[in-house]
Amino acid sequence: MKKVLLTAGICLFAGSVFAQMKNVNAAFNEAKMPKPNFGEARKSINEALKNPDTKDLAKTWYVAGFIENKSFESDYNKTLIKQSVNEKNMYNALLDSYEKYLVAAKLDTMPNEKGKVKSKYLKDIKNTIKNNQPHFWSAGAYFYNEKDYKKAYKMWEIYQDIPKLNFMAKETLNATDSSYMQIRYYAALAAFQTKDNKLAIKALNEAKKDNYEIQDIYYYLVYAYSQEKDTVNQFNTLKEAVEVLGEKANDPKYQFMSQLINLCIYTGKGDDAIAYLKKALEADPNIAEYWKVLAVLYYENKKDEANAVQCLEKAISVKPDYAEAYGEMGRIYFNKAVTASNEASLIKNDAEYQKVRDEVVLVAYKKALPYYEKAHSMKPDENEYMIALRGIYYNLGDEANLKKIEAEMNASE
Repeated sequence: MKKVLLTAGICLFAGSVFAQMKNVNAAFNEAKMPKPNFGEARKSINEALKNPDTKDLAKTWYVAGFIENKSFESDYNKTLIKQSVNEKNMYNALLDSYEKYLVAAKLDTMPNEKGKVKSKYLKDIKNTIKNNQPHFWSAGAYFYNEKDYKKAYKMWEIYQDIPKLNFMAKETLNATDSSYMQIRYYAALAAFQTKDNKLAIKALNEAKKDNYEIQDIYYYLVYAYSQEKDTVNQFNTLKEAVEVLGEKANDPKYQFMSQLINLCIYTGKGDDAIAYLKKALEADPNIAEYWKVLAVLYYENKKDEANAVQCLEKAISVKPDYAEAYGEMGRIYFNKAVTASNEASLIKNDAEYQKVRDEVVLVAYKKALPYYEKAHSMKPDENEYMIALRGIYYNLGDEANLKKIEAEMNASE
């Protein structure tokens, strides 16, 4: 009785496998027809892909890939004769074919019970993938233009990955020519557009190795690190960009040097900021904004008024209409007057107090005055300049100009 039941079980199992293989063969035959019904072919093969008896067979996955490839070829051939097709479906079939062929290749190269590999489908899979590789470039471009950046990145990544596949090692595919540099660049741009910063950082660092459109790569990489709040890698990337690009690091479109200096200041690396500013000004001494920032760092960080004033004088000589440089110069002397006034208020002796006020405090206010007046003439709506001028006119006893500046302030409120 047990033997009878066992035999019946074997028959049932064999029958199930046979039924599913009929689906595989039916799908295969349908795809090979002159005018295939891809819907029917997919329906049959999908049943086999889900069935435990056939889902792990190389033939099942090979046929699944074959169907999708035939679907892609059918649409692609129509485009050659200017017939309209659904490009999204066409390129999705290309992708599905590739992914299914990868599974088929893996199953087709597994050793048998004797430890030997006897592949049946690998040759055809290799030829198809090799022939289809250029289409992944077009597929990436299509999805990029459609703003499906993740799919575009995936398509361009596959283009790069094909020569690296183990079973494609002997195929004549050069993974180092210029087309791969371009693809890595475009893939990096697509990754950046996904807003997935980790993916973007990975792709941009890969593209950076090619030194292709390197300014763009550094620019997007710095931005991605900033979005991740990774100031360490942001700083290192900016530093590398400045070292690699040299004078081009000052390009107004990218402003790597400016970004590096700002990041140094933001992260409390004032000495580094000063060093980079000096380096930049050695290369190009005609950047007034750098002279002004260097002056502020000398004044605020180093308490070095002399060098600060010297830098501001350079800024003004380079850019005579630089209101902020005049305002900064005025601020230095204004602060000097305020500090001296506060110290003088502690003096008990009236004569000594008046001497300090006349020879130090008022002298500093008088030095600040022309710079603030110049800055105010260039930017009459800047409140900071008007407040400073009001204080100076008050301390110098200039009632006429005091009333005038107060009237301007009231009018601007």
